[in-house]
Amino acid sequence: MRNWLINTRKKQLEYYKGMLIRADTGVHEQAAALFQEYVPVGARVLDVGAGAGAFSQRLVDIGYSVTALDLDPEKWLPRDIPFLRLDIDAGITGSVNATFDATCCLEVIEHVENAWNLLREIYAVLKPGGRLILSTPNTTSFLSRLIFLRTGQFHQFDETDLAYGHINPVTAYEIKVIARRIGWRILEIRPGGYLPVLDFSSLNPKRMAANIVRALIYPFTKGEKRGWCLFFVMEKPEK
Repeated sequence: MRNWLINTRKKQLEYYKGMLIRADTGVHEQAAALFQEYVPVGARVLDVGAGAGAFSQRLVDIGYSVTALDLDPEKWLPRDIPFLRLDIDAGITGSVNATFDATCCLEVIEHVENAWNLLREIYAVLKPGGRLILSTPNTTSFLSRLIFLRTGQFHQFDETDLAYGHINPVTAYEIKVIARRIGWRILEIRPGGYLPVLDFSSLNPKRMAANIVRALIYPFTKGEKRGWCLFFVMEKPEK
């Protein structure tokens, strides 16, 4: 069993057509569902921070025309999807010579030094009316709040997380402020991944004690408390 309330299964690495998915359980499936809900099939999509190509390939398979953007072309696996190398100094607008119907930016904003600049540059390469699907770790989840209360650090942003590039814990409130100042219209914020209130994937005493604390705290937390990560669906308004 796995839902927002109860989990009984241990998390395992996920793959799409042999490509490792570098995100929490279910995130790519959930993001694809959001695309189908908000972006017409056949739209031209820029995948910002595409990694090895697992999500780009998924989008192509459900009918989108995808161009991928990332730092390292040597890690890129799909042969039939265009790949553009991101020049960090020039930025997205310096690396992309076109505008797109939609963009995605999954589990990327927490890896960059300047969230304002990232959202501003994505805005610049979208057509009016275009949409962005973005995800990032949920630093205000009920679990993150408990961890912060005990350690002063956010969930997914301790010392071990620095090794794979988590350097910028951006809250939902901060993203909303940045987006609105730039000009984005926020259409939806939705929890993503799987972060159950009660986790029975292990029955050791510490886990059981933690479940008691989680169950007691959860009803009293407010705001964006659900989700291992958060999805933001944004739109560049028509002029």
